[in-house]
Amino acid sequence: MEEIRDREQEKLPKSNLIRFILLSTAGAVLFFAPVWEGNIPVAAMINEIKDLLGNRIDWIAVISSVCLGAAMIVSLFSGNKKIKAYLADAGLRKCFWAAGMVIVLLKVFQVPLPFLENPEIGGKILNLGATVFITIAVAGSLVIFIIRSGLVEFIAVLMEPIMRPVFRLPGEAAVNILSSFVSSASVGVYFSEQYYKSGRYTTRQVCSVVTSFSVISVGYIGVVASLAGISDLYGTLLAVSFLAVLIMGAIMIRIPPLLWLPDTRIDLSTEETAQEKMGFSMRYHTALEAGCRCAESFTGKAFLKNVLQSFQFAQKIVGVMIPTVTLVLVLVYYTPLFVWLGKPFELILGLAGVPDADLAAPSVLIGIVEVSLPAILIGGTQAAVQTRFFVSLLSIVQIIFFSEAGNAILASEIPLGFKKLVGIFLIRTAVGIPIAAFFAWLVCGL
Repeated sequence: MEEIRDREQEKLPKSNLIRFILLSTAGAVLFFAPVWEGNIPVAAMINEIKDLLGNRIDWIAVISSVCLGAAMIVSLFSGNKKIKAYLADAGLRKCFWAAGMVIVLLKVFQVPLPFLENPEIGGKILNLGATVFITIAVAGSLVIFIIRSGLVEFIAVLMEPIMRPVFRLPGEAAVNILSSFVSSASVGVYFSEQYYKSGRYTTRQVCSVVTSFSVISVGYIGVVASLAGISDLYGTLLAVSFLAVLIMGAIMIRIPPLLWLPDTRIDLSTEETAQEKMGFSMRYHTALEAGCRCAESFTGKAFLKNVLQSFQFAQKIVGVMIPTVTLVLVLVYYTPLFVWLGKPFELILGLAGVPDADLAAPSVLIGIVEVSLPAILIGGTQAAVQTRFFVSLLSIVQIIFFSEAGNAILASEIPLGFKKLVGIFLIRTAVGIPIAAFFAWLVCGL
């Protein structure tokens, strides 16, 4: 008790406190405050860059993919240590990067292949890749104002009593949950990877966070609502999505396969979970102390290093995304594969009380490719509003879609391979169907 009183009365250096307040305020405003026409500053910057580039935006994806492919070729004939270090541990991803470069060059030179001439595939793939690159590069470059400002440490200490019992996660995860909603799924993955590499998360925790909370942004939920034809329910869909994601997060970490993952850090050490009991005053002082201590690590050198890492991360994600999305979109538009895969879900959706189950069924699994595809499919039908809401909500809570979140995970050092991600997607779908059906009925069916 005496030690606790002493710590409560201990005064923090004024300079450290001011540094923490300024940096954490900057981070909070950049990522969480809708101060620019309803958008957070980071989103506004991304949109402004896209607007300035206009039709030239596609060249971002072209340059990124060609440079990555060229680096691979050079590495085969050169002993350049920097290039080899950059491509180290890429494994199977090198095949995707090579395929991505080929697809991009075929598109640039206008090779007359049907899928490249299709406006739904070749007409969108470069723009999608460029958008993802800009989003990750900009948001990732500025994320240092969150992870090095002390804000994470401050919130982590305060949220620990809630996050542990509900989600079996440390307090840092509270920032992860918010970061995806206000920026993008890839940024959420980037946050998580940094925590994992620094020893804040165990393997089980980081896998749980990225597969449960790497949700699409607030703005993109609006896009989904619009595509599904329920723009008037955007606010409701946003609130319900946040609640449903939290419910599923609490469930998923308690069941396989996440439950079976090792609960050890990246260095194989175990996490110390014993918590010191303290009152709010003591906890607040401890949180402030942790925040000030972390803010000291924010330097110009750290900022520049983070910018470089963000651009590298964006390049590697786009390199995997382009061939993956191209392949699956070819399957979507040139084969009845997803229609066949949706057939078994007609009965399940009917039993769950979803109207027009036959119209919703093809949308159940296609979300693994791109989160907006289910909304596009259901938006082109005469399905009931309740069905449209159900499809939109389910696609959001499925989390894993390979046009962004899935590829971000594969491109990171988080130990989740393609098979595991597909398995977790299917389990999230099974768990999410009754939850989404219930909320759709509650919002539209009563």
